[in-house]
Amino acid sequence: MTTLATPMPGNTAKSQNWVQWVAWILTILCLAAGAYGLYLRFTEGHAAANYGSYVPWGLWIAAYVALIGASAGAFAFAAVIFTLRKTEYYGLARLAMLVAFGAFAAGMMNVWLDLGHPFRFWKLMLQTSWTSIMGWMSWFYVIYGLILVVGLFLTRKGVIPKFMERFSWIAFLFAIAFAGAEGALFGVVGARALWESGLTPILFLVEAALFGVGLVAAGALIFGGMNQQAARMLGLVMLILLGVLLLLEWAEYTTALYASVPAKTSAIMTILTGPFWWVFWGLHLGLGVVLPGLLLLFGRGNVLLTGVAGGLIAAMGLATKLNLVLPALAQEELDGLAHAFTGPGLVFTYFPSTMEWLVWLGALGLGGLIVLVGYQLFSLATPTRSSASK
Repeated sequence: MTTLATPMPGNTAKSQNWVQWVAWILTILCLAAGAYGLYLRFTEGHAAANYGSYVPWGLWIAAYVALIGASAGAFAFAAVIFTLRKTEYYGLARLAMLVAFGAFAAGMMNVWLDLGHPFRFWKLMLQTSWTSIMGWMSWFYVIYGLILVVGLFLTRKGVIPKFMERFSWIAFLFAIAFAGAEGALFGVVGARALWESGLTPILFLVEAALFGVGLVAAGALIFGGMNQQAARMLGLVMLILLGVLLLLEWAEYTTALYASVPAKTSAIMTILTGPFWWVFWGLHLGLGVVLPGLLLLFGRGNVLLTGVAGGLIAAMGLATKLNLVLPALAQEELDGLAHAFTGPGLVFTYFPSTMEWLVWLGALGLGGLIVLVGYQLFSLATPTRSSASK
């Protein structure tokens, strides 16, 4: 028999409850901000946003890509545990599925509100071209969401059915295909040199795994579902993924700069030295790679440091995706285009508006609410065991 959380002494249990209360307060504040953001979105439309004709994607798309990737990564983590029948981590795997569902819902809310006509989203599924990767992805989203809900429902009593242990490798393959296809949405866009690369889907896979495991570690810290053994395992996985991510980014950036293809070089230099250079150097590398890497290296097996490192990695995933989405769109496709036409939206500079930030907070609040309510609804605090042990 395996429990999600190890028994805690009185003082530790009280501090855990305090952490959960903070999570509830932050979630409610985010939902309140999001409610006002939704009001602005539906009363003022896209006019209240700072994206436009030249930079049509902004904060919401970056958040959507980061959250969907994190969801796939957390789901794949759970599938690996079930496939390998690591019964000591079954409680952690159930939490990973719940975290994956919360991140998925938050990501889909961001992309849904980015649509010109949000209530016509069904057309993408039923009136799409079957050669469209985005059309296929819309069906992937439906299937993926159903898998998460069914998985959570079947394990709601803390018992893991045999078929989840035997066939979770199929779910793992689906998670890889799901995250890889998300990367292919960008990787096949030849008009954007920064996106078009065979490494783009691979980067998406690595980032998805890293952000997903980071979310699981942060969630385990909040709910007390991590002991020293689990912290050591999660820390090792995150360290390996951080190393692979750095290797891939180094390969992508250095080869592009050495090749000196103008369109790609310009986009990369925008990332490294542009007006928002601090997003790459400060948020992504500093808070998202170096700091959590140090915490994991010098705090191996430490529950608190592992959870904090995971939270930093997951939070800084947004910076990574902002550096993917915005610099590629901030390049003039024709020299002088920025000065040829003037008007609202006809600019190559972008910073999210108040409405965009509020809606983004609301999406995070939705994801947090799903996790906090789901933790009680699906009885994740109950002992977790395999049905084979009955």
